[in-house]
Amino acid sequence: MNLRAILEERLALMAPARRLRLALAEREVAARLGGDSRLRLLDAGCGDGLLSLAMAKRHPAWALTGVDLREDLLDGARKRAAARELPNARFLRGNLEEPLPERDRDAVTAVECLSEIPDDRQALRMMLEALRPGGLLVVQVPERDWQPVLPGSPGTWREQVRQGYTAEQLEALLREVGFIEIEVRSTYRSLAAAAQEIRDRIKDSSLLVRLLAFPFLAAAVRLERAGLTWGRGNALLASAKRG
Repeated sequence: MNLRAILEERLALMAPARRLRLALAEREVAARLGGDSRLRLLDAGCGDGLLSLAMAKRHPAWALTGVDLREDLLDGARKRAAARELPNARFLRGNLEEPLPERDRDAVTAVECLSEIPDDRQALRMMLEALRPGGLLVVQVPERDWQPVLPGSPGTWREQVRQGYTAEQLEALLREVGFIEIEVRSTYRSLAAAAQEIRDRIKDSSLLVRLLAFPFLAAAVRLERAGLTWGRGNALLASAKRG
């Protein structure tokens, strides 16, 4: 992998929303199950695999399986795993509304994919079945009433089929499917959201411009994680267990 490709991948991973989602999901799994434990984790809706690969790199004892419907994204993820010599990360094609390709996982993460799935209840049932008894689900979704921070920024979320969820809706949905010990909290407040919107506006700019913005974007995520932010949450992070 040449220097430009390395920098491009690093900048993709440093998108504030993506970086914050990764940090929160990883921290939740590590806090609940142990960061040094030998965990079998399924990343549902992994897309290009950058989140799965980052966790695989930081936690060599974790066995990561990314699952997504798009083979083109999975092929890129497999090539990155090979280039970075990460044997603990693999990627499989799967429809999240159908039985997932692995069972008895210690944890399943579903980061910003649920609002893109037509039958979200069915997808959550499949995630429940993929977990071992007592296994952990970590899911992050847009908050239903979220609003962009900067004028002119889009008011919809990627390939959404629904605008998002309220905390009450998400908790009720998880409980209906059969999860227990459900916790839902607000996240992704104005600082990280503003940084993400700036990143979206410069994503097609030259590599130099994006590199110059890198320190601000990284700082926004660190401050957000430390609670030094403002405004209402634009996303919800939920954790739950299989009974």
